[in-house]
Amino acid sequence: MDTFEVNVTAHSNRDLTSQEFDRQVELIKPYMAWDQGSWAWRTRLSGSDGEHAARVLNTLFEAARVYGTAVTVQPVPAAQADGTAVPG
Repeated sequence: MDTFEVNVTAHSNRDLTSQEFDRQVELIKPYMAWDQGSWAWRTRLSGSDGEHAARVLNTLFEAARVYGTAVTVQPVPAAQADGTAVPG
């Protein structure tokens, strides 16, 4: 396998002020889908577009640093990898 697929989750810090939350949303929303029920953003990334994956992960590292966003990256098992990762 010369590429990878990962599921990425970013859980919002629930202690943010409304203004901080809005700024966090502006930062993350272009890259991930919001799930109101879990207070988290989710996406799947593929190594086939390394530049896009790097942009998303760098954005999430910044959100973690500034807003305390908790970021989780989990590999997609090869049997479940279907090429549906979000393209860049």
